[in-house]
Amino acid sequence: MAKPEFPRPFHFELPLFESQCGPASPWLQAIPGVKPDDINEKQARKTYEIFRDFATTQLEEDKQKRQAMIDHGQQGTPDFQKLQDSIAQQEAKFENGGGGKHQFPFINHNDFSFPIYRVKRDGQGNVLTGDVKLQPYDSKPFPSPWFPRSGNQQSGFMAHSVPLPDGKFRPGGPEDPGADGNIILYDVSNHLEYDFWQVTTALDANGLSKGGGIPGEKILATGSVSCFDTRGVGARHPEIDPSGSSRATGLPYLGGLLLPEDLKINEGEDKPTIKHALVFAMPRLRFFEKRCAGNPPNWVYPATRTEFHKAIPHADALAAGQRICLRDVLHGRDGLKEGTQDLIKDKSLPPIVRSFLDVLYNYGAYLVDGGGGFGLAAEDIHTAVIEEEQALKLTGLDAIDTQLTPWEAVIQTLNHYLFAELLGKSGLAFAYDDDTNGFRPNFSIAEDLEAFYPQQN
Repeated sequence: MAKPEFPRPFHFELPLFESQCGPASPWLQAIPGVKPDDINEKQARKTYEIFRDFATTQLEEDKQKRQAMIDHGQQGTPDFQKLQDSIAQQEAKFENGGGGKHQFPFINHNDFSFPIYRVKRDGQGNVLTGDVKLQPYDSKPFPSPWFPRSGNQQSGFMAHSVPLPDGKFRPGGPEDPGADGNIILYDVSNHLEYDFWQVTTALDANGLSKGGGIPGEKILATGSVSCFDTRGVGARHPEIDPSGSSRATGLPYLGGLLLPEDLKINEGEDKPTIKHALVFAMPRLRFFEKRCAGNPPNWVYPATRTEFHKAIPHADALAAGQRICLRDVLHGRDGLKEGTQDLIKDKSLPPIVRSFLDVLYNYGAYLVDGGGGFGLAAEDIHTAVIEEEQALKLTGLDAIDTQLTPWEAVIQTLNHYLFAELLGKSGLAFAYDDDTNGFRPNFSIAEDLEAFYPQQN
């Protein structure tokens, strides 16, 4: 059994974002009841189509890569076999109206995830701060309105009085310039989270970032940095509190993040009970560049903005801040049906799987970012700490693979069931669509929460 490389040395006091000031915290609000009306059905169908089209494009690109490798005589290489296996897996997920592998939920826990570290303090207990260059990998830096800053587009911006990490750390991977490079620094005493996007710990010969996933002891640059009080609501009011966020939708990283603390099994219970909504990313969020009468908003509460990259100007596309949840009946291949509540109670399934179905049914998940598939979020394996005994209870495994941390084993078990073992071993697809059985969504789009800030985007 492996140990996390940078184990988080503190525990969170749950729940986070429990403030009752203003509207109740969106993260702690259960689904009030979902009515699959025409709008929800249209959005569910459009979401399925977006996943399917994205998966089709990815499969075609991988086939082109395979042909290029064949043309260069690389058939016998490990990279070729890996690509070949991936293509076979992708093709299998198109069978029986499955719409491709990218519409199956996947919990990011290593690449594109969120490692959590402690803020650094001096001998008197004060948080140590410094100046950090605002320089993301491949795009213009986000403004930094919350921190004092100096500079301009020509000279480059510098954020001042930014909290520093306590010791060596690793930004979120993968170890290349395509990483998000996320980190969360947490001030336990004041319940404050500091979110960083595209953190740089290593520069190349030209002074440019080498990307994320590279351990270091100093933040040389970052794309953005923001702060949230975890005792607050966990949502911004753009007029009263315009301090922004490091996330494209204006929301905190800890909001909806799956943590080891969420998965405690209380005495007398057979599974953990997660008591907050989750978050997810997907390709092509809704975005109309110009507001027109009749167009729905580009985002809804609790989001305050949206992901513009590869967005889609379509009324039925999901908007940032919308929430999805599991339906009462779930569908697999070939018309198979199973009741959601029956699965939640099915003790032949690992507790982590039943707990995850339970939270998706009762709390759902908010759309908070763009991504390359149906991606949910958990704490990064490099910092998440969970005991081996607890991991074994959650997974039903007899032993943890020596190459995995206990947290990694928990999330990998969950991902395996979501992708392959649930619903007649077909996995939990967002929806199925074929000529024999028609359109069969497994998720509903919940009614928007009542907003407490202007909706005009």
